[in-house]
Amino acid sequence: MHVIITGAASGIGRGSALRLGRRMKVVVADRDLAGARRVAGEIEAAGGQALGVEVDVSNRASVGDMVANARKAFGPVDALFANAGINRRNPIDQISESDWDLMMNTHVKGVFLCCQSVLGEMVERGKGAIVNTSSDFAIMGVAGNAAYTSAKTAIYSLTKAIATEFTPKGIRVNAIGPGPIDTPLLASGRSAEQHVALRQKFSAALPLGRMGRPEDVAMTVDFLLSDRASYISGQLVHPNGGQLMW
Repeated sequence: MHVIITGAASGIGRGSALRLGRRMKVVVADRDLAGARRVAGEIEAAGGQALGVEVDVSNRASVGDMVANARKAFGPVDALFANAGINRRNPIDQISESDWDLMMNTHVKGVFLCCQSVLGEMVERGKGAIVNTSSDFAIMGVAGNAAYTSAKTAIYSLTKAIATEFTPKGIRVNAIGPGPIDTPLLASGRSAEQHVALRQKFSAALPLGRMGRPEDVAMTVDFLLSDRASYISGQLVHPNGGQLMW
């Protein structure tokens, strides 16, 4: 079995790569090639098989190269975790057009291109599994984060559209909506003091009483990509410590 994971050099992507590396061959894809290769090395040191590759998920040619390298190394792609993401925080009246475009291109276009790049071969084999990273913010209104929340909501909708079209062809497609997870993305754009204060705020507010860890999300991704989730498609699953309840 063979999985491609984007945004896999750190955070949720790295945690998922390390977990999935126990049972699957892993293509560790990231803009940070050195980081991707480090994570691939960790998987191999634990006895797994992995390949670190560079990718810009907003660029069709780069995504095509990633998938070609994956096929060359490990054969047909069985699973995809489209996880690459960034954030630019600003009140909506202060979001620049370039930041808006960057968020949409990285998140929404990135998921679209990555899914599109593997769906054809999955249809040919009549099987496959995809997980896309959305967010709790796809459901919640969040001040000061409009570009991110809009992109994550679009991923949720895109996931349902792909699932509606491709589940009858044997491909399960789901999304995850992580809550507050302590990753480098949470710290980005914040001072060390702001990061600590935010962690304390979330821990106090969450019903489970602590911040999430990448491993918490990795377990959900592992489940959704496995046969244990064989009757689940088109869903947004929330490993969120109880932050959002349905």
